Amino acid sequence: MTAPISLLTDFGSGSVYVGQMHAVLLRLAPDVPVVDLAHDCPAGHVEAAAYILRRSVPHFPPGTVHVVVVDPGVGTSRAVLAARTDQGLFVGPDNGALAEAVAGGEVRRVENRALMARDISPTFQGRDIMAPVAARLATGTALVEVGPVARPLHVPPVLEIEDGGVTGRVLMADHFGNLITNIPFEMLAEVGGPGGAVRVRIGAAFLDGLVATFADVAPGRALAYIGSGGHLEIAVNEGSAAEALGLDVDTEIRVEPGSR
Repeated sequence: MTAPISLLTDFGSGSVYVGQMHAVLLRLAPDVPVVDLAHDCPAGHVEAAAYILRRSVPHFPPGTVHVVVVDPGVGTSRAVLAARTDQGLFVGPDNGALAEAVAGGEVRRVENRALMARDISPTFQGRDIMAPVAARLATGTALVEVGPVARPLHVPPVLEIEDGGVTGRVLMADHFGNLITNIPFEMLAEVGGPGGAVRVRIGAAFLDGLVATFADVAPGRALAYIGSGGHLEIAVNEGSAAEALGLDVDTEIRVEPGSR
């Protein structure tokens, strides 16, 4: 089986930009399947893109070429990177979106002009640089041919426990209105201590403790839980937390020890 190419962008589902990237891949790698991982990443939100990528890569077959085009710095001096790890290959901007996924792997700057489109738009390098390079890698071009060895210059921010708790933020809201945060389960366990009890403050709301499923609270009630991606999430049973709580991307979340 030929390993696929996955696409992660903030272009929006059904966007012509997504279609044009598909067209480039179809032309250059017609036998390689393409998986639309997500195109509704919050616009320009690099940390959300890094989360989606990190939590999705293990579900793909080894050798998959993952393309990330969440790139608020498109056309600037930031580099385009290509990398290889034990889990696959990666192509995307050097803005932090790839940093954790490619840690420990071979990382190179994409500089070989022969692997790119003839004409390159400074505002659509996903189509003109990243998609062609991904197609070449998926069809046998060696990583060494893309350019010189590099080290990602930008890495996502690291959360720390301060004053007994951790302050994070909402990365994204899913289709159901569930709010996915940047606070991982491991950090919650550290804040909660041996008993694991935590108190979550989000906006003006306070949630005491974590539950396992939506049905653990009454319909219309808000809940905090560990989502399928291993991070703290906020939801409303049979409703939208984003709408009910009036919250959005980058809203601050504070987790502190709860009563035991």
